[in-house]
Amino acid sequence: MEETVDGPSAEAGRCLEHGKRLLYFCKVEKLRVCSKCVIVGSHRGHPVASVEEALSELKELLSACAKELESKSLEHSLRLEEINRNVITTKEEVEALQRQVGDDFAALRSVLDAEEKALMEQITTEGQGTLEELSRLKMECLQRLEDLRTLAEPLHTALQTDNLSEVLKVLNISSDGTCFSCGPVNEPIVRFKGEKFHGPLQYKVWKKMFQVIQTVAEPFTFDPLTAHPHLQVSINHRSVTPRHEALPVGYADCRFDTCLCVLGSEPLSSGKHYWEVNVRNKSKWDLGVANISIPRHGDLIYKPNRGIWCLMLRDGCHYEACDDSDIELEIQRKPGRIGIYVDYEGGEILFLDAETMQTLYVFRASFTEQLLPLYSPCIEEKGTPGDQQLTIFKLNL
Repeated sequence: MEETVDGPSAEAGRCLEHGKRLLYFCKVEKLRVCSKCVIVGSHRGHPVASVEEALSELKELLSACAKELESKSLEHSLRLEEINRNVITTKEEVEALQRQVGDDFAALRSVLDAEEKALMEQITTEGQGTLEELSRLKMECLQRLEDLRTLAEPLHTALQTDNLSEVLKVLNISSDGTCFSCGPVNEPIVRFKGEKFHGPLQYKVWKKMFQVIQTVAEPFTFDPLTAHPHLQVSINHRSVTPRHEALPVGYADCRFDTCLCVLGSEPLSSGKHYWEVNVRNKSKWDLGVANISIPRHGDLIYKPNRGIWCLMLRDGCHYEACDDSDIELEIQRKPGRIGIYVDYEGGEILFLDAETMQTLYVFRASFTEQLLPLYSPCIEEKGTPGDQQLTIFKLNL
């Protein structure tokens, strides 16, 4: 670099103060200087270098800066590409989800519309039939009233006369039953039987909607052969309770011997599955899904790279998703029942508050082997045995 000055000396590359050529470069003030400036002048004691050396060093610095800028540019270019890919992926995912939601609601609306139409037609048919029968009975009754009025006229006339012959004549006619020829009214009056359309209509329709709902709470069970000796599985295999004392069970390759865990009985290798677990007022539990090949002996590490996707509760209020790095979840409402949803082909595991259907956490993965539900009620706590249990919810239809 060279000091910017006016005048012929500067243009000739000479020092304005000493008139000598500017052959050196002051590294402190970043200026070209002459030899006298370096020896006795204002730049005495400053580190200097020849202009050629300084130019080489400065170019190296510029080259490093250029490489750094190039590296940062490449980094931002790659970031921009990723952003653009995510834009496209997001649009595609949004459109796919909108189509799925539209199809799902259309299927539900189709059931509702069909049920409503069929019920309306039944009510209309039943009501119309009743009204037609009542109309027939009404016309019949009106005709009988007219006939009775016709028969009653001579009687009223005879009651107004003093002619014995006329009275006897009318009385003879009446005594032979002519005036009662219309007969008694024995035919029952029909009524609209609307009670057969009463009852829990919405519930009845809701049950019919399960014909089109593809994913509902499945009645999964615990596999007692995998249960740790301090876990007791109920007779129906839908509840598990921690025990202070070990059960008299034998060693088995499939049984956990260190972690207080039990696996589900139903392997998942395709499709979409959903089940719910009652956690009640428990202050600690572990719930998740695991590869069928996870070790049963020794400690378990709840990590996706170890084939386990898990949500856990500690101290009654601390919820944690055991992802690649543990993630503490902010959950305001304490769920009494946890829903677990697995989309095998879609590579998703969702944990939900089953009472509000709010999503608590989502794992994304690519599954390569069968999966099994994983449960741990953790160690026995104070309280009644019922409060210690984990129970798989069964939807009764």
